Amino acid sequence: MAQMVETIKGEMRCEHCGQQFRYEEGRRCWMCDALACPVYMNEPPGDLCPECRQKTATTPEAIEPMLGKTGPLPESSQGWGFEFKWDGVRAITYWDGRQVRIESRNRLDMTFRYPELRDLGSALGQNAALDGEIVALDEQGRPSFSRLQPRMHIEKPSSLRARLHVPIRYYIFDLLHLNGVPLLDRPYEERRNLLDRLAIRHAFCRVPPSYRGEGEDILNVAREHGLEGIMCKRLASPYLPGRRSGDWRKVKTVKAREFIIGSFKYGKDGRDKIGSLQLGAYDSDMHLRFVGSAGTGFSGPDHEILLSRLEPIRVPYNVFEEEIDRKDVVSVVPRYVAQVEYRRWPEGGQIQQAAYKGLRIDKPASDVLLKEP
Repeated sequence: MAQMVETIKGEMRCEHCGQQFRYEEGRRCWMCDALACPVYMNEPPGDLCPECRQKTATTPEAIEPMLGKTGPLPESSQGWGFEFKWDGVRAITYWDGRQVRIESRNRLDMTFRYPELRDLGSALGQNAALDGEIVALDEQGRPSFSRLQPRMHIEKPSSLRARLHVPIRYYIFDLLHLNGVPLLDRPYEERRNLLDRLAIRHAFCRVPPSYRGEGEDILNVAREHGLEGIMCKRLASPYLPGRRSGDWRKVKTVKAREFIIGSFKYGKDGRDKIGSLQLGAYDSDMHLRFVGSAGTGFSGPDHEILLSRLEPIRVPYNVFEEEIDRKDVVSVVPRYVAQVEYRRWPEGGQIQQAAYKGLRIDKPASDVLLKEP
């Protein structure tokens, strides 16, 4: 700890900057408990002295994202923060002081797919870990999962240039590590305040607001603007890596969720297009149950992406627990997860008027259950 030299009675001088301050104005370092100059304690996260900040300035370890549970709005809005839910791909971003690394929910390195974010570290401190969502916007400025598909499925850097016409934004909503200090145990409200204080300025990044007030009002705004829904986050909640917690609650405005692709049909005009996908989800015994089909929503790139992944994993048998009409159906290993919107899903029946929205490479099929967590 830097020496704090006492000058006149009740005053101290910092050896780092020569600043004089009154003893009672100093702040205690939470790690070594020594008195620190308030000037050096003003840098976020604001409670480490310079020596301890340097000692802990290490690369953040890998962090699995915290997940929310689907449910209704909290009975009372007091003690909760509300964020819009973005229809994109979850991204944990690490900055070690030298380079940026971006990982998906299932720990896949996605950095090369989003070169726009390689200089994000210039807007951060010595090191940091961020949680957020990478999105592609439609003509109305709304996140579109379908539009993001070409960027999500780039397999190698050499094919990147052809797909840079799909612009992306990184919506950052949580701060997990900063300047050597892990923040996972800090309350959500404190982490958000620190994130706002960073005042990140980057052409391809945004820090969307966390709102206070009535959750119903925020949900209505999301519905009016055609957004997927909102996230309700308890202000006092810590960040629980890899866990699905009721402290984070997903409230949806549209009927949409993930299903497992168990088979497909080619289009009527040839074998270069998808006609429909047959979908399922696992029951409590991990049997794959058929839930229905999606036959609309496919864009031009979707056909190429889906066929390149499904054709190599064809199998000669039905993968669903139930018998289904297999005329013209090509069964596949139940490996890939599709994002689907639907109009209705009657109890014990099949999804109706279902439209395909995109392929989720960031979610394992084993996580897709009939009863959504």
